[in-house]
Amino acid sequence: MDIRQQGVIRFEPGIIEKEGIYFHTASAFAQQHLFYGLWGARYLCSAPYSVRRKHLNAFLMFYIHSGEMQFTYRDQTFTASADDIVLIDCNFPHHYYTKREAQFSWFHFHGNASQAYCDLLWKNNGALFSKQYGLEKDFQKIMQMLPLDANADDRMSVVIHHILSSLNTQGHAAHNVSPQIQAAKDWMDEHFHENIQIEEVAAQVSLSRFYFSRRFREETGLSPHEYLLNLRLSYAKLQLSESDDSIEEIAYDCAFCSASNLIRAFKKSTGLTPYQFRKTVFITTH
Repeated sequence: MDIRQQGVIRFEPGIIEKEGIYFHTASAFAQQHLFYGLWGARYLCSAPYSVRRKHLNAFLMFYIHSGEMQFTYRDQTFTASADDIVLIDCNFPHHYYTKREAQFSWFHFHGNASQAYCDLLWKNNGALFSKQYGLEKDFQKIMQMLPLDANADDRMSVVIHHILSSLNTQGHAAHNVSPQIQAAKDWMDEHFHENIQIEEVAAQVSLSRFYFSRRFREETGLSPHEYLLNLRLSYAKLQLSESDDSIEEIAYDCAFCSASNLIRAFKKSTGLTPYQFRKTVFITTH
């Protein structure tokens, strides 16, 4: 039986509005070598929306836009709320439902290191990843690419990998930092597009700039400035790979204030200019 016939549930009760379901047929190359989406949608639901599944050879990811969803998975019961991500290995029995109105995006995926990533993330963090504001745009991109043909495979793989690697980085770090420093990291993850100062970040967690900077480096191995710079450079790389935006547009979107600032920081970090990086990615993926 085709995996879609196994996994797609027809006539689901409790759905108020939906965008999708969008289906994607990946190329043979993508199925062997890349991450690839299978199907997904964006739902607005309320009770009695409920899905209970024993087994499906795929992986499932949710982004909660508003409201709450309840999950039972691998002997754990938990609630996911706005801006949380949930990652499920559908080879294990799972149940998810809403008690009240909730809006969320979801997609099934497979391929490449999906199993290894899912196992690693479960071991390090579990299935629930709280307050992942910066990844909502990635889910929007997945929804846009799922209906497309196999020409979208490379781009979709990049976005899925970005989500998984971000969850791994943030989930691992959350075990090694204090609540104050984690709160500062979360705030920077959400606001790195803005022209923020380290004093502003320190104020968010009620610490002086000097003490905050010292604590941050002790607990993360990076200065707050380095962490913020890495966020902006990672986003710039994604935009260079995924969009046709000019270098200047990307620079302002990442709060570098000018193209020259982005070019200088990018080359220092990667050894390439943004243009050279974009050209290399284009040659690699087309």
